[in-house]
Amino acid sequence: MTRALLLAIGLVIAAPLSAATSTGSIAVTLTLFSRCDISRQNEHTLPTVNCGRHFSAQPRISERILKRDATRRESTRLVTIEW
Repeated sequence: MTRALLLAIGLVIAAPLSAATSTGSIAVTLTLFSRCDISRQNEHTLPTVNCGRHFSAQPRISERILKRDATRRESTRLVTIEW
């Protein structure tokens, strides 16, 4: 029992020491596009966003109708653009 306890304590102490001596690197690139063009053909379609003409830079656009007034033929919409 004492050996198992000492072994557990030794492993707890040794684990951070081995993590501190390991090294590595991560290759990451970040590309920022300075300009995005937003256009909308008509009021019934979602707007289109073109950022840098790269597929991976295009945002996700969603639309939700929040409130509709049938007498005045008006509706309130929430258009969300996510990058």
